[in-house]
Amino acid sequence: MIRVFRRHLVLVAVLVLSLLLALFFAGRFAVRAVYFAQHREEPVAGWMTVGYVGRSWGFDPREIDALAGLPFPEGRPFTLEEIARDRGVPVAEVVAQVEAALEVLQARRAAEDGGGSGTRGGEGGQP
Repeated sequence: MIRVFRRHLVLVAVLVLSLLLALFFAGRFAVRAVYFAQHREEPVAGWMTVGYVGRSWGFDPREIDALAGLPFPEGRPFTLEEIARDRGVPVAEVVAQVEAALEVLQARRAAEDGGGSGTRGGEGGQP
């Protein structure tokens, strides 16, 4: 067996590297899945980015940006506090805009679900 590994050292190295990458991404996925399963629909706060709000509420962050009139991120995403500071408005105003966008998106989701199931994303449904 060791002779096979020595003969195909490059293949073994590629296999080990691919396994390590797979473990890394699987671990990253698991950590995020567990975190956001426990942090669903968190109240919007100034320290959050629009991406965080989107993941927490299950909406596309770009839809939230568009509905709230926020700039699309170029490079590093900004927190709501940073957006408010750049605009020269109170953080509460930006938070209120994001909350209003979330209400619109929730209403759209409820309309698409037919208002029936009461679960996020139409999961569960009626028997």
